[in-house]
Amino acid sequence: MPQIKQIAYRFLPVLKNGGWVAIAASSLFCAVCAGLVQGRAQGLSFSDLQIAAQVNWIVFFGVAAAAASVQLLICRVFENQRFLAAALPASIFCFAMFVANDAPSNIFFSLGLCLPLFFALRWALQKQRNPFGQPNIPMWATHAFALLLFFAFSIIMAYYCILRLRSYNATNFDLGIFAQMFEYLRSTGRMLTTLERNRLLTHFGVHVSPIYYFVLPIYMLFPRIETLLIVQAFAVGAGVFAVRGIAEHLFGKSPRLVMLCCMLFIFNPAFSSGLFFDFHENKFLTVLILYAVLFMLKQKAVPLLIFSGLALMVKEDAAIYVIALAMFLLIAQRWDKNREKLRVATSGVMLACSLLWFIICLAIISHYGDGAMVDRLNNYFIPGSESHGFGEVMRVMLSNLGYVIQQVFVREKMEFMLWLFLPLGFLPFLRKKGADWLLLLPALVINFLSNYVYQYRIGFQYTYGSFALAIVLAMLALRDCSRRLRQGMLLFAVMASMLVTIPLVTPRMIFYTEVIRINADRIAAVDEVVASLPWDTKITATTWFAVHLYQRPWVYMFPNFYAPSEVTEYLVCKPEEAENHEALREFIQAHYELKEEVAFIRVYVRREN
Repeated sequence: MPQIKQIAYRFLPVLKNGGWVAIAASSLFCAVCAGLVQGRAQGLSFSDLQIAAQVNWIVFFGVAAAAASVQLLICRVFENQRFLAAALPASIFCFAMFVANDAPSNIFFSLGLCLPLFFALRWALQKQRNPFGQPNIPMWATHAFALLLFFAFSIIMAYYCILRLRSYNATNFDLGIFAQMFEYLRSTGRMLTTLERNRLLTHFGVHVSPIYYFVLPIYMLFPRIETLLIVQAFAVGAGVFAVRGIAEHLFGKSPRLVMLCCMLFIFNPAFSSGLFFDFHENKFLTVLILYAVLFMLKQKAVPLLIFSGLALMVKEDAAIYVIALAMFLLIAQRWDKNREKLRVATSGVMLACSLLWFIICLAIISHYGDGAMVDRLNNYFIPGSESHGFGEVMRVMLSNLGYVIQQVFVREKMEFMLWLFLPLGFLPFLRKKGADWLLLLPALVINFLSNYVYQYRIGFQYTYGSFALAIVLAMLALRDCSRRLRQGMLLFAVMASMLVTIPLVTPRMIFYTEVIRINADRIAAVDEVVASLPWDTKITATTWFAVHLYQRPWVYMFPNFYAPSEVTEYLVCKPEEAENHEALREFIQAHYELKEEVAFIRVYVRREN
């Protein structure tokens, strides 16, 4: 009996201060993971209640007992709770990863997975249990780590985006229109396309995006639609280098913090999931904005103005991002005393150029097209008013703030707010300087004011600028924290990002891989049919095939959202579209006869009258 007491007293330092609770909890999560593995081996999902009936309780409690024994022994050997402080969040994270990998994407469910992880890290971060050691990592390793993340992210995302294209899951909006535009750019130097508005029109009639001229030399070397997807993936991935530079500037020679910041960027769900939605100029905003912030923090005015100018060239509404940066520089950011005049002058130039560029862009769009897409803010149009424009929107916002709040704080947009802040571990809310929230002004304008659903949904192009600025705000908030809190909160944010991103991205990767594997012969047969269509005639196609006809100069999409559909020589669609889409079925019956049907493609030819 005295020997048992003596052994128990040896373990007492490990068990006190909640140690026994942590051991029990981590052991339980290890056992749950073993149960999930056992259920998966039997073809069951965690959401299937049958998994509880199939679990082997001897294995379950055996794993729990073994995990508890190992933790007790290790903590006893080192005579502290440091290992235990790492084991508890690690076991919870493993459990959450198991479940997230088997769950449909749901931001509220992801929040539920993150909560126990947050409390585990909070317990682990107490001084006597601080799990963070002091590994000797040289700063050059952060460059290598960022380079590794860059290539891994860019290559993987480009690969699966190409799989999506080749499996005929890519769409005309927004890949076919730009692929055809680059073909016209290559041959004429003008941004012409017939697919964007179903008539030959310059892209400047819809959006002003001269940034595409910087992509043109690469496309001329490799004139294929896949080139656009590869360039886009690498452009988004290149943002990791700017994030690495910002983190080094904010946190100094702290390799672990720098590496965690790089992971926070790479695993953000907006950047990976958005790449699956075809090709768009907005996706170039991320790297340009992040480099502009980097040079702003480093007090380098000329590179800051260059990258701000490049950001403006992305699109007319990119002015709001540069305006936000200029206001942040003017109000919240401080430079050395001998550079204060330069700071004020730089912010003034940024503001003036942004406003001037926006006005010029509106004039260009009105000249070549039908004017800016102000109708995406039609929830602010006054009934009975004759002129609907930005002036009217500003009038409503200034005079009726209650209405604006009503439009912003709705369930769908609050869900989008979770998509914005949960992958950042809610770090922006730690920022003490309220003026820094100016960085989220574009998120308010672009994502929350409009009722155009795609602007407040994850996975589309409208997140790339606002989410980049949110990451900057999160890193600025970390600068105010203690070193230990920085590491813990940043680690939680990275884990939360992974738990949010995995169920969002992984199923799509698996789906495209399976489609290619199962339908390889059918896809090859459809490719042959598409390639056999004549180049010198007009063709109408539904969205899935229009994107693969991008090299033809006269391709139109059905349905035509802007005018009655023109009767062209050929019409291409899927069999189910021809049978189930009423408008298409009537259009075919009136003007076309079937030429051939292969796999999942039908080709119709215009009927002779």
